[in-house]
Amino acid sequence: MKKNIIFLFVIFLLSTYFSIAQEYVNEPLLGTQEVAVVPFDYLQDGNEQSLADLDSGFFSSSNSVKNFIEEISYGKASLNGTLYPYRTDQPPLFGTGYTNCYPLDQDIINQPDVDYSIIDGIILLVHSNTSGCGAGVSSFNKLPFSTVDGDFEFRRSGFRTDFYFPYDFSRITSSTVAHEIIHSFGVPYHSNAYIKNNGEWTLQGYGNLFDIMGLRSQASHPCSLTKQQKGWLTDNEIENVSITGTYRLHALEKTLPNQTQALIIDLPNELDIQPNDATIFNKLYLEYRGLTGFDDRTNRNVPLSDGSVHTVQNPHGLLIVGADCETNNDYCVPVLIDTHPEPLGDVGANYDPHEASDAQLNLGEIYQVENNNISIEVVNVEEGEYIDVLIDFTPLSIEEHSALSALSIYPNPASNYIYIDATKEFSFTVKLYDIFGQHISSHHNTNSINTSELSDGIYFLEIEDSKSNQKKVEKIIVKK
Repeated sequence: MKKNIIFLFVIFLLSTYFSIAQEYVNEPLLGTQEVAVVPFDYLQDGNEQSLADLDSGFFSSSNSVKNFIEEISYGKASLNGTLYPYRTDQPPLFGTGYTNCYPLDQDIINQPDVDYSIIDGIILLVHSNTSGCGAGVSSFNKLPFSTVDGDFEFRRSGFRTDFYFPYDFSRITSSTVAHEIIHSFGVPYHSNAYIKNNGEWTLQGYGNLFDIMGLRSQASHPCSLTKQQKGWLTDNEIENVSITGTYRLHALEKTLPNQTQALIIDLPNELDIQPNDATIFNKLYLEYRGLTGFDDRTNRNVPLSDGSVHTVQNPHGLLIVGADCETNNDYCVPVLIDTHPEPLGDVGANYDPHEASDAQLNLGEIYQVENNNISIEVVNVEEGEYIDVLIDFTPLSIEEHSALSALSIYPNPASNYIYIDATKEFSFTVKLYDIFGQHISSHHNTNSINTSELSDGIYFLEIEDSKSNQKKVEKIIVKK
C-alpha cells in the first residue's frame, strides 16, 4: 500500500507537465479515438514488456484501458489504435524534466511507419532507467504538429510504467494510463476531496478515492460532473433538483439510458464551508456508486496511523461532490465532500486522502447544506442498484417564524395513527406521500391521519400553512 501511495504522488506531481499552460476547451468526447502506440526501448536489456502485453493492456484484455473507457462512457467513446514495434535506434534522452524522460517532438514526428493523418493521439511508451521521471504525463487536448505526413493536430501522452495483469488496484490493467488518457480527453483537473484536518476543512489534492482522476482506491469511474462534461451522461440521465421531494438515483457505473444517475442542485447561495480558504461551491452533484464493473472493490480496508486497519462498513451511500463553477472560467471543478469528517476509526489515516474513504452519506443520515437551508437524506438503499434521496428545500429561517414550527407530529414510528398537535390555531393542509413521491391522501386541519392500511415503510407528510403557503416536510416511518 505504501509503495502505491508514493507511486501515485509521483504521478500527481508530474502528470500535468505536458500542458500546464495550455488553454482548456470544455467539450464532449464521443466516438472512437484512434491512437498510435509507439514504444521506445533505450535499454534493450530484455526486461521491456512484450508487444503482446502492451496490446493486451491497452486494447484486448477484459480489464484493458479500452474496456474501461467504453464502460465509463456507456459505450459513447472507445479507444482503437495501432501498436508499433519498439524503437531501438532513436536519439538518446537528455537534459532535465520532460526531455530527460520522453522523446522530443522532433523525434516523435519523424517516425516513417506512423500514419499521423488518421490519429487522434500518440502514446509514447518509454523503457529506460532515467531517474526523476513520473509514471505518466499527457496533454489536455490536441496539439499542432508538423509531421512527415503534413500538419496535423493530435493528443500526446507518455508513460514509463508497466501494465499489470489481470489488473492493478483499480481493476484496470493500468490506472496510470487510464488517468492520463482521460486527461488527454480534455479533463485538466484532478478530483480532490474536502476533508477535516486539525479541526479545519482542507482541500486535499487527489483526495477523491472514488474517481480515476483522484486516488481511485474505492472506485474508478470518473465522477458524474466529468461524465456530464464529456457528454457521457446526458440530460436524460441527469435531474436538476429544485423542489422538495424524494429522488431515485441509480448506480453511476451501469449503462442505464433515461434512468437518473446524477442529481444536480444549483445552490441559491454559495457554499463556503471553510471561510478562510478559497474553496467555494456553486453546485452539488449527487451520485451513487453501486460498486459494480470497474468500480467493484473487495478490499474496503484503510490503513490507520497506529498500524491498525479500518474497515468501511457502509460503502453503499450517497456521494456529494461540490462544484466550483466560477473561479475556473467556463468549466466546473469537482471536489468530494467528506460527510464523515471525523478521523477514520477514531484514530486517523496515515495518509490523509484515505480520510475520505467514508465520504458517503449513509442510510438514515442527513447532510445540511450550510447557508442554503437545504437538507439531504438517504432514505432507502438497494445495494448495487439505486438509492432514494430526500432533498428538502424548506427554508429553516421561514419555518422558525411560522406557525408550522409549533407543530408536534407523533408517534414516529407510527402504527395505526399519526397525530398532529399545534400550540396555536391556524389553517393548514396535510398531504401524505410514499417514498417514491406518489400522493396517497390529503387532509385539511386534521389532528390525526389513519395509517392502519399503509404498508410498513417510509412516508412523508407535507404540511402547508394555508395563509403563508409555507411548507414543512416530515419523514414518517410506519411499522406495525
